[in-house]
Amino acid sequence: MRPDVLVGPSDWLVEQFGDRIADELWTRVPEALSTAIDREVHAHSAMTQTVERVLGNPRWALPYEELVLFLGTLPGAEIISVPRSVYQLVLINGHIVVPWCYGQSARLSMADAEVGRSFGRLARELLGRFGPPWRRSPVESPLPLDAVDEREVAKICAAIARIEPKPEVVIAGYAGAPNLGLLRACLGEVKSTDNGTLNWSHLDDLPLPPPVIPRPRRMQFP
Repeated sequence: MRPDVLVGPSDWLVEQFGDRIADELWTRVPEALSTAIDREVHAHSAMTQTVERVLGNPRWALPYEELVLFLGTLPGAEIISVPRSVYQLVLINGHIVVPWCYGQSARLSMADAEVGRSFGRLARELLGRFGPPWRRSPVESPLPLDAVDEREVAKICAAIARIEPKPEVVIAGYAGAPNLGLLRACLGEVKSTDNGTLNWSHLDDLPLPPPVIPRPRRMQFP
C-alpha cells in the first residue's frame, strides 16, 4: 500500500458520513470504480484506444451505475435518477457522490490534478448549483455542444434541487488505464479560493481493491 493511503477512513470522512458509512465508502468506492473499468475493458478487450477515450468521457455510464450498485444499499442512501439517462447518482448523508476520471497514471494523485479542468457538464452544473461560489477558469476545457447531455443534466439537477436541505458535492476521482485497470481512487470536496477558483478543501486517497487472482483450470485426464 502506498504511504499516502491511510489504513482507515480519515477524520474528515467520518465527520461527513459517520463511522459505519465511512468504513464502507473507504472500500466500496474503489471497488465500484475498479469494476466499472474492468467491465469496459472486457467488453472491448481488443480496442485499447477506444477504452482510453471512454474512460475519460464524463458521460461514460458505468462509473455512475457501479457507484449506485455498491453504495445504493448503504443505510440511508438514496438513488437519484431520471428515465432514459446515463446519469444516476447516490445521495448519502446529504452528499452527492460524483465520479470523475482525472488521469491515466498512478503517479498522479487527484490532489495534483487541476480542479475543474476536465469536469463534464454534470459535475460543473452540480458544483455551480450546490458547491461553493466560483468562476470559470480560463484553462477550463470547453464543453462540446450536446443537446442530449444538456437535457439529461438539467433533469437530474432539477431532481436534486428538490432535496432539502441542499446537498453537498463529493468527487469520487480515479485514474485508470485499459491494460492496468484502476490505478488510484480518491474522495474529495472542493472549496472556493480568494480569487474565485476551485481547490480541494479535503482529499483522501483510497486503498485499491486486491487483485483478482484467476482460479486454476481443472486438469482434464482421458
